[in-house]
Amino acid sequence: MNIFILEDDCNQQRHLKSMVQRISQEISLTDLNINIFSSTDQLRLGLPLPSKENVFILDLEINGIKTAGLEISKLIRQHDELANIIFITVHDEFVYTTYKYRVSALDFIAKDRGNIHDELKKDLIHINNEIQSSLVEETFTYKSYSETLQIPLKNICYFEVNPDNTHSCIMVTTDNKEIQLNYNLRELQKIDHRFFRCHRSYLVNPLQIKQIDFLHHVVIFYNGLTCPVSRRHEKALFNLIKR
Repeated sequence: MNIFILEDDCNQQRHLKSMVQRISQEISLTDLNINIFSSTDQLRLGLPLPSKENVFILDLEINGIKTAGLEISKLIRQHDELANIIFITVHDEFVYTTYKYRVSALDFIAKDRGNIHDELKKDLIHINNEIQSSLVEETFTYKSYSETLQIPLKNICYFEVNPDNTHSCIMVTTDNKEIQLNYNLRELQKIDHRFFRCHRSYLVNPLQIKQIDFLHHVVIFYNGLTCPVSRRHEKALFNLIKR
């Protein structure tokens, strides 16, 4: 789980970091990364790749601007539709304003009411349960020669035709491995609808697409790999990755 704390008060930064670390021990979070930012500009420059494991804990008032946290939350949501956003602030009068900003915040915790530790713990338990559920669900099962194997869906970039065997295709992973599968692209497309046929020779995983270069007609993946996309499929693919 990746925690991103936006708080301009040094004492509050230390307090929140210590609290998150304590909660992680209580609920047995073994893989935790905590990042602290003092300004919205710092956070804007440090935005990570989209992931369900990203958790943004935001104070509303930063450097005297009461709605700074709300403003940066809009940018976060535009950049990362999968992230979890939690507001922790003394300005609980803005609780209903968050709905206007349409950032789908998970929680709004008032610093001067209730127990922040308990509320934050409930949120992190919920997020961790969602992450674990998605890890179980989002896998791809495939046959390679005599074996039936599984790979996390998020580890797949695309599939391409195998020029040496029309009855198989090649799966290219995020760590640049090439794995031959006992399906051609048409068969694979029928078996698993999570992949998109962007070109007669390529089937892509929309979850790993960073952007589409309409000028050169290529798909660009988060790890830097690229593959061609036909002009007639560009719009449909663009609409798919915007969801």
